[in-house]
Amino acid sequence: MKLLDYIFAARPLLLLPVWSIFLVSLHYHHELTVQLSPIANVAPKAFGWGDLLLLFGLTMLAVGAMYLNQVYDQKSDRLNDKLGWLSRGYLSPQNLTLAFLICSLLGVAAGILYPSVVPGVPYPFWIIWIFVQLFVLSYLYSAPPLRLKDRPILGLLANAYGFGTLVSFAVMPEITEHNSYFVGWDNPVYFFVVVGGVYLLTTIPDSDGDRAVGKKTFAVWLGPTTTKIAALILFGLGTWIAARRGYSELAISAGIAGLMSLVSLFVRHPRFVLAAAKLPIVFLTLLAGWFYPPYLVIVVVLIIASRAYFRARFGMIYPRLA
Repeated sequence: MKLLDYIFAARPLLLLPVWSIFLVSLHYHHELTVQLSPIANVAPKAFGWGDLLLLFGLTMLAVGAMYLNQVYDQKSDRLNDKLGWLSRGYLSPQNLTLAFLICSLLGVAAGILYPSVVPGVPYPFWIIWIFVQLFVLSYLYSAPPLRLKDRPILGLLANAYGFGTLVSFAVMPEITEHNSYFVGWDNPVYFFVVVGGVYLLTTIPDSDGDRAVGKKTFAVWLGPTTTKIAALILFGLGTWIAARRGYSELAISAGIAGLMSLVSLFVRHPRFVLAAAKLPIVFLTLLAGWFYPPYLVIVVVLIIASRAYFRARFGMIYPRLA
């Protein structure tokens, strides 16, 4: 059971945004590469071992971040009635801190090993730099003295930049003269603002517990109404970015999330806010599954396994849509 505790304490369903953003960005990156290629009739690149290694690296870094976050969020998690492996004694802070270090180092190592899986590519300084940034951000986000997660603006920027921009850019393991134009690509900017909007909405349900332990998240700082308006602005910006580049699927996702944020200003039930926050993730997961069908099978298996584990271990139904 201990192994299962480690697996599900990593909150695998919370990894779906990382996986989905990577896969959707990878698909559009391949499409754009074909469009800009000087060679006619080039077939889009298939998902390969190198892509799998990059996804593994991102997964390990995200898992490490989940572990460390729980170590420093014990009090607020208890007040917000969140799942508690630590509070129930299933795992210890020392266990999770060590797991954070191991997973994070494995993630960075995946970037270093990339040339051995994809021979003939330039040394991937770019992806190593991305993975190192994610490693450092995951520590600064949860651990003192900075504890970015407890600071309204820095917490927003850390989530938007880490999970939005860096994960989207991770589809390019190296920057060469042939793909340097992708540095100005719109996808990382789109995911920056949309992830930021989702993050803002997630701070609202936890605001009472966060306030009680002295955390100053965006919703604690400015209140739920202003937080919803800020999320609405970010979703609107994401809709505009996607629409002007012809990414209709991404524009629809951000647009619906923006509409739900607007409605939530009048429908103040907490579950509606949670649904508004989760909708872009659900839509993005379905889109990634459309591009890469085996991914949907993995998601379904993960949901079934999670429901079985949490029912047996905590006597609860998880996940829920809202």
